[in-house]
Amino acid sequence: MRNIEQFRDETAARRTMGGVNHFGDMINRYLGAVSYPDPYAAAPARAPAAKRAAATLTAGTVLVGVDDSLISTVAVDHAAIEAELHGWALRLVTIQHTGADEAGETLLRRLTDRVHASAPAVPVTSRLTVGARPAPVLLATAADADLLVVGHRHGAATTALGRSVADRVCHGHPGPVLVVRMPDWPAGPEFGTRPLAVAVDGSPAARVAEEFAYAEARVRGCEVTLLHVVGDRMDLARRQETRDGVPVHHRIVSGDPVSALVEESARAAAVVIARHRHDVLNRTLLGPATHVLPQRALCPVFLVG
Repeated sequence: MRNIEQFRDETAARRTMGGVNHFGDMINRYLGAVSYPDPYAAAPARAPAAKRAAATLTAGTVLVGVDDSLISTVAVDHAAIEAELHGWALRLVTIQHTGADEAGETLLRRLTDRVHASAPAVPVTSRLTVGARPAPVLLATAADADLLVVGHRHGAATTALGRSVADRVCHGHPGPVLVVRMPDWPAGPEFGTRPLAVAVDGSPAARVAEEFAYAEARVRGCEVTLLHVVGDRMDLARRQETRDGVPVHHRIVSGDPVSALVEESARAAAVVIARHRHDVLNRTLLGPATHVLPQRALCPVFLVG
């Protein structure tokens, strides 16, 4: 009951602070709260080249693995938003078993048109790769990417870039990975006002995740909720501060960290968690969450470190 009251107080405070942030403006454009069509609808027509903003050279790259699934389309939307937020280029990659099938090229053209229609300033390239094992191919292709984005399907069914591939990519890529899980999509306009939630346990890996969350929050213009799975038992839930211009709220997680983080994901724009080695010699409270959260979260998940 107390957690619900705290969440209501924080929500009211966010509304008082000014409503939708930079990320919210962009996500609402994509979600249809303003003018963007349903992500599961047919792809929008490509704007004439003369009316699109000129592509600019960027220092970073967001790479998104795509297939013909619905969640893959949503992953492209989130990848395009990240590219636009950071001023980076976007690269679409699809993997098929043989080079004779034209479906891959058709898919890449459709998704490229989709990005151009709503984010004309984002430079987009695409690549069709042939390989029998999608996960290793995608990992090799994403080696130089600043952010790798994958969609994570719900349920047991998989596709070319389905559940098992997303799981392998999450823990095989050394850089940040954004796993897009959106069971209730498209979301309402309030989605853009939600904070980033980051789980911390005092470990060096968690501190890396915390700094990543602050950097992401600065470009989004949103708040951060720090979820403490260990602490000195002080009442952190009432503590608020600002880190480099980012409003930060603290909350102590009690009980099972995995269940608490899944519950928190229902009111976050994204959850940030560090990769923790989950073995006999490196047991941490967040170790299981690193593996389970990308499969059960109710919002996108950043895995870093």
